[in-house]
Amino acid sequence: MLKQHHQWTHRLAQTAALVSAVAGFAWANQTVAHASTPAIPDISEWQGRLSASQVANLKNQVSFVINRRQYGSGYQDKYATNNTSLYVKYGIPFGEYDYARFTSAASAKREAQDFYDRSNKNAQFYVLDFEEDDVTSGSTNAAVKAWYNEMRSLTGKHLVFYSYQSFATSYANSARQSFDAQWIANYSYTPTISFALWQYTDSHYLSALNEYTDNSKAMTNVHPVSWWTDSVSLALTHTGTASDASVASTSSSSASASSSSAPTTTTSQSAAISTAYSQFKVGQHVYLHKGASTYTDGTRIPRSVRQRFYRISRVKTVNHGSSQQALYLGALGKWIYAQDGTGYWIGNHAGYRLNHRLNVYSNASLTHKTRSYYVAGDTVHGKIVKAPNGHAYRIKTYYGYVTANTKYATVVK
Repeated sequence: MLKQHHQWTHRLAQTAALVSAVAGFAWANQTVAHASTPAIPDISEWQGRLSASQVANLKNQVSFVINRRQYGSGYQDKYATNNTSLYVKYGIPFGEYDYARFTSAASAKREAQDFYDRSNKNAQFYVLDFEEDDVTSGSTNAAVKAWYNEMRSLTGKHLVFYSYQSFATSYANSARQSFDAQWIANYSYTPTISFALWQYTDSHYLSALNEYTDNSKAMTNVHPVSWWTDSVSLALTHTGTASDASVASTSSSSASASSSSAPTTTTSQSAAISTAYSQFKVGQHVYLHKGASTYTDGTRIPRSVRQRFYRISRVKTVNHGSSQQALYLGALGKWIYAQDGTGYWIGNHAGYRLNHRLNVYSNASLTHKTRSYYVAGDTVHGKIVKAPNGHAYRIKTYYGYVTANTKYATVVK
């Protein structure tokens, strides 16, 4: 990202890097880096319009991607919309960056507004790429701070400052301190200023794209990779406690939706739970249990309509058995008791905030537990998928699968 080259110059540089790598010597004193850990590339229209197959293959080669959205307010990256949509489709975490071209604090504010309006809202973080001094009115620090303040008013997501080391200290030394993280480029040596992400090369080969790109390393002692990807932590970074260890997702699969996705509890906790989940909302979907026998009016529920999903059209308060709610299923024209259904999130949503610790599984049946888990308060992003048995839904996150049961997750708007 250090400079915007003409495309023919960019291709020539890539060719030279490839020839040097094959010959086994450094090109311009910069060896081609092949990191042993997944790459963190930044991508713009110079890499072209990515195809579905390229992005599908890219998923196994990167930790996350940082994609250019605009070159100042006056120019949108030609392929940003296509490329970021594919990242979402194939589950690659990503951030977006604005290559700064503002000339004052006022234009920096407008540029931030344009950047956010144009961005893919599935981005995990937003970056100010500040590496040219175009400011003609006021100070550069004031302009950078104005960009930051405007973005902070628009989003609660992480805001990251990018530049090369000498420019950062000369033109934004005070303003950059406000950002949640600093991403510093230095191709000669490890940066000597504070940083959470280090862009160490512009010649990293990605076989999925058949391209050389900039590449960076995450300083996990500053922020773990999960800070950049999903606002969640891996199991090894969480310390389990007696209170949260008892509410991990069950590792067994069942034909009953209510048992196949609910977190397990200890015996003492189970005894304390005397009512069915009764916080359903209109618009949610409910799975009608196999054992549901009668509607609230006392008529029998036919077997043919059980073990299916229905949208909740209305809810009301009741006091019946273990239920404190009755749910009106418009497709059936009938009310059921809350105890006879399990709620699931269906469709695409911005994110999900968890209110229980949930284990992460490598399969949608939730039978193969990974070493990772989420804790209450984590916000996760992912695609809603149906479990193989057809009786439940899961959230497919970057790390694996968790239940989409409405009891354990709420939608983030």
